[in-house]
This record gives sequence, structure tokens and C-alpha cells, in this order.
Amino acid sequence: MTDIVAFNEANADRALRFGQDHFLAAEMTRGDLSEREYKSARAMDLLSAKTRGMDAYMSRHKLDAVLFPGAYGAAIAAKAGYPSVMVPGGFVSGTDDGKDTPDYPFGVTFAGRAWSEHKLLRLAYAYEQASAKRKAPPGLPAL
Repeated sequence: MTDIVAFNEANADRALRFGQDHFLAAEMTRGDLSEREYKSARAMDLLSAKTRGMDAYMSRHKLDAVLFPGAYGAAIAAKAGYPSVMVPGGFVSGTDDGKDTPDYPFGVTFAGRAWSEHKLLRLAYAYEQASAKRKAPPGLPAL
């Protein structure tokens, strides 16, 4: 971590566009995940994302998976320790001050409980096949 912080400071014009607060904070820890702050944050993640989040929602509605727009569900699932998979969801037309801009892709995330990867992959594949939203980026040569 010390080497990364030093490199960033020596190359601040390229490396510190977004700062390095997280690196500096990490450097102040033991790095072994035993500190009280880490344990407290992890316990809160498990309570909010798993117990009161994914588990409660999926049980209440008898779900095998939850579909999220974009990558939003990936963070919730990760904090709960659960799997997720993202697939193409389509394209959004953009405008910039009244000028047309190229369409840009967006995805959808399927998230499920622990050990549900097989279900998520089946659901994601079925969605991809049914929606037919995947298309190659413009200018990409055929394989």
C-alpha cells in the first residue's frame, strides 16, 4: 500500500484525479480484517443487505432472483455475500443540448441467494434469448 501511495504522489497529475483517501485510510490499518471498524461495517452490510434486505424481500415475495436496473443489484448482492450476473438490457438514446448522440447500452442484473448461481445463469440466459437485446458495438468486425 505504501508503494501505491508513493507512486500516486510522484505521479499526481495522472494518478490522483480522484484522490487517494481510500488508499491512505487502508494504509492506516493492519490489513488483516480484524479491526473493530471493519467488523462493524461488515456486520451492518450483512444485516442491511442480507438479513433485512435480500433474504427478507425474497422470502416475502417467494422469489428465486431479483432483477435490478444496471449494476445496482450487484453491490447489494456482494454485500450480502450473494451472487449476481449482469446481461444486456437494451440501449438508451442520448441527447446532448438537443443534439442526437449515439445510443449507449445498459444492462440488467439478476441477483439471488447464496449458492443460486445455477438458477441465475439459467434466468439470465433465458432473458438474453427472449429479449434479444445484445448487439455488437458499432464498428466491431465480425468474428
